[in-house]
Amino acid sequence: MTDTSHAALHMADADVAILGAGAAGMFVALAAQARGLRVALFEPMADTPNNFAISGGLFPAAGSALQRGAGVEDSPEAWLADLRAFAPGMVNENIAEAVALALPAASEMLVRACGAPIRFLPEMVAPGHSRNRFHSVVPASGAALHAWFRQASSGKAGIEWVRHRAEVTRGPAGFELQTPAGRIRAPQLVLAGGGFGANAELVARFIPGMAGALHNGSPTQDGSVLQLGLDWGAQVWGMDGYQGQGHTNPGGVTRLGMSIPTLGGILVNQQGQRFIGEDIGPSGLAPHVLAQEGGQALEVFDAAIEAQLGNHGAYQQALKAGCVMTDPTLEGLAKQAGVDPVSLSKAVANAGACARGEQADPLGRREFARALAPPFKASWVTGALSHTQGGLLTQDDGAVVHHSGEVIAGLYAVGGSAAGLSGRGADGYLPGNGLAQAFGLGWRVAQALVKG
Repeated sequence: MTDTSHAALHMADADVAILGAGAAGMFVALAAQARGLRVALFEPMADTPNNFAISGGLFPAAGSALQRGAGVEDSPEAWLADLRAFAPGMVNENIAEAVALALPAASEMLVRACGAPIRFLPEMVAPGHSRNRFHSVVPASGAALHAWFRQASSGKAGIEWVRHRAEVTRGPAGFELQTPAGRIRAPQLVLAGGGFGANAELVARFIPGMAGALHNGSPTQDGSVLQLGLDWGAQVWGMDGYQGQGHTNPGGVTRLGMSIPTLGGILVNQQGQRFIGEDIGPSGLAPHVLAQEGGQALEVFDAAIEAQLGNHGAYQQALKAGCVMTDPTLEGLAKQAGVDPVSLSKAVANAGACARGEQADPLGRREFARALAPPFKASWVTGALSHTQGGLLTQDDGAVVHHSGEVIAGLYAVGGSAAGLSGRGADGYLPGNGLAQAFGLGWRVAQALVKG
């Protein structure tokens, strides 16, 4: 994929070409089409589930009409304050405020203009968020939300799906994309591919602490679209940032979701001992779980917590797959899991004392929600790399910034190809950041695009 200095291209076949049909690419396509732009949406791996399809499908939209309708007081400013408090010194201030302000409008467009079956989820709690502000389909499911986006963007007048890999060249009048099916020209190009989590070489280079870790993201995250921007001299930001997933079942097919610790669950190692303040968040938890013997931990909770997870698609999949153990006693649960029953009972008892305010947690956990009670539940989990957060540096409208400090004319980035909202390592990933950036920055990109 090379730059070129050939003569000006002919009149464009599309107002904008988008590389990648994940959450960001499809959102920009729908939002741009709603403004009357002609869109060419390129996705050579359309038959491979992308990160959107295998995600939890949750995004925060603080201050949305749906949230207000449920009686929850919130605002973009409150979400932004939570982000800065959760990731101090690690926030991508180039885009954070713009994304916060754009998310209510993005959700409104999806619901009102596109008819998306999105709902506010008042029961969805997450570490780092001072209010319940997540939105998704019901029950929450990345696969279901992805399927709606795919249907909404396919066959729509003004959006042409191109299921081929394109050879891209850049000239003075825009971009030329050559595929086996033909050539498309556009004055504007949006890089909306995945990150580089599936590229072992790039992971080892930029995130050495996760080299060799289980990657439970999509194989589409090969960094190829990101590489285009690098070839054209773009700046990058936060390349060591990533979303870890500390609640992944071994093998990576299923995961428990992020809410169990917030509802009172704990984690113990193979000796039955707690090792971390579980409210650290699901991303920051991943390397701590990996550091345990065998790279695994036992997540312990109870039936009362499980009863609150009915709309949590990730947990329901793990439950259906047989990944959850249950027993009326801790001794019986310990026997099933193969951990020391005395140590497990002591860990649960101490957590209960913390929940009742009888003692402070020596591991620094601040909230325990409640003491666990029978019947008890447990599931083995490991740490995984879900997706990378680093990418091309952009302005607040998604325009890609060159090393010179100027923007690269006509070039935008969003989603996994663009720098995320926050991150250095795993600790800066506030739950929901992925789709928040995809939809919030995607909204800003779509408004900045020019109709030919």
